Amino acid sequence: MEIQQIRNATIVVNYADKKWIIDPWFQKKGMGMSAPSPDLEKAKLPSPMVELPMPVEKIMDGVDAIVVTHIHPDHFEPETAAMLKKQIPVFVPDENTKLQVESFGYQYVTVLTDKGVNFGDATLIRTEGMHGEVPEQTAGQVCGIVFTAKKEKTLYVAGDTVYYRGVEEALNTYHPDVVVVNACGAVMLGVGRLIMDAEDVCKTCKAAPYAVIIASHMEAVNHATVTRAELELYLKQQNLDRQVRIPNDGECYHF
Repeated sequence: MEIQQIRNATIVVNYADKKWIIDPWFQKKGMGMSAPSPDLEKAKLPSPMVELPMPVEKIMDGVDAIVVTHIHPDHFEPETAAMLKKQIPVFVPDENTKLQVESFGYQYVTVLTDKGVNFGDATLIRTEGMHGEVPEQTAGQVCGIVFTAKKEKTLYVAGDTVYYRGVEEALNTYHPDVVVVNACGAVMLGVGRLIMDAEDVCKTCKAAPYAVIIASHMEAVNHATVTRAELELYLKQQNLDRQVRIPNDGECYHF
């Protein structure tokens, strides 16, 4: 297994002889959304806050499939969708997302399930996510994904979620060797915190002490509240820094 951090929640996963890209977001720096942050100065800033670490052509070279955990302006949006070949298989969390992706012109769209769907030698299993701290007040439906294969370690990509019962259940059910969490603590005006922050990363570590945790979705959106340096310091204070990797954009890990 190889995992490469691209930018924000976009990662490339080489797994069971297939190359996957998860939540591709390829807009140029400052050309995307400005999320309604409670911080009025941050709310004025356009995302993405940084450029891609390499050209789109290099990122997409050899990609066998796309996974979309949800359609949001910082995950998968029409401009990025228009850039990519429509013959690439796409895996999505539900029928509504399938219709949206098909409306972008993609020809082979498969809905993930909690029973698992196969692609080559890998099985992808949909897991729950909660895109906000209050169930009745979230930023919409999302999912996580568990990757399994006979000759690979188990990977759990939690997606845009806070730490809650659904994440805990996924950890207890699948005992993943590697867990990718979105960890910038993004906060939206009127909704609150949308994804994990430093404290939630620590909760994930303690719930899965056997796993390596990778902190993704860092320093790319205007409504983030946690930086890489702040997360690293917090983890050191909790004696959990050895369990967590905080990749720079473009950085790879092998497992």
